[in-house]
Amino acid sequence: MRNIVALLLIGLTQISFADGPVIVPDPRVQAVAVAQKHMLPGLKRAGKSIVEIPRQVGQCFRLPLGLVEVIFCPLPDVEFKEGLNDLGAGVLAPFRFCRAVCEMPYEVYCGLGDAITL
Repeated sequence: MRNIVALLLIGLTQISFADGPVIVPDPRVQAVAVAQKHMLPGLKRAGKSIVEIPRQVGQCFRLPLGLVEVIFCPLPDVEFKEGLNDLGAGVLAPFRFCRAVCEMPYEVYCGLGDAITL
């Protein structure tokens, strides 16, 4: 990764602005541009799987929230339907969390592998 950044900086220093922005066709700069295009999808894949775990942990808190909403539905501004929606999402959340934890190593490995190989 450090080499790619160094190549990018070296390539940017060879830009000439004498007659307007003219970019010198340096093969190192072109290689970095091609590498960036191929790296982003793999890094996105790895990042999504890492972010999914805290998201599913947060969804687990919808179970007690749904129970409270169902119990206090006679009060104003508390709806029974919203309580049932939160209750259903909260019941499924631990299973989705387990699936996210099991899939995370595979997704990170494959995502970073896709980012490294061109």
